[in-house]
Amino acid sequence: FGSSNPVFRQTETHEHALAGMFSRSIAVARRSTLASAVAKRGLGGAARGYDVYDPTKNLTIARSWLTGPPALSYSVYKAQCESVRLFVFGGVILYLTYDLIKNPPRSSYWLNWRPDRVVMNFVTGFGSSPSPFLKEKLPYETNPLAVYVELSTTRSCYRPIKEPEADEEE
Repeated sequence: FGSSNPVFRQTETHEHALAGMFSRSIAVARRSTLASAVAKRGLGGAARGYDVYDPTKNLTIARSWLTGPPALSYSVYKAQCESVRLFVFGGVILYLTYDLIKNPPRSSYWLNWRPDRVVMNFVTGFGSSPSPFLKEKLPYETNPLAVYVELSTTRSCYRPIKEPEADEEE
């Protein structure tokens, strides 16, 4: 340690400084790994209660909610509500499906895209279907100029109903 060479002293102190910084970083890393090994963060992500995919246990818990004594703790009450929720959700989905089959909507969208026509729509989608765009002008019996004049002068769209002419076949 007692060297008279100033360069040696400078490198010696520089090595001591690096060793000190290195040992401090090792100590901090060692403390953090020890802390993470001992500490456990309770974030509430752990699964508790019965398995959702076990219908027999959930049915038992749902029955206890309907017929058994009241729950004495929040965790039991929560398990009962979760079990009942599974069966209520299934019942609502079944009821809505049945109602949709029994009373289908009357919209044109439903008539074209209802579930029983999915295969047919898929098959005709790849076939040769007519173009949705017009290729020629549609024949109309309405004269737009006459309609404009009628609306602008009378401010109504009243047209008398013409009686069909009777054919004289006697």
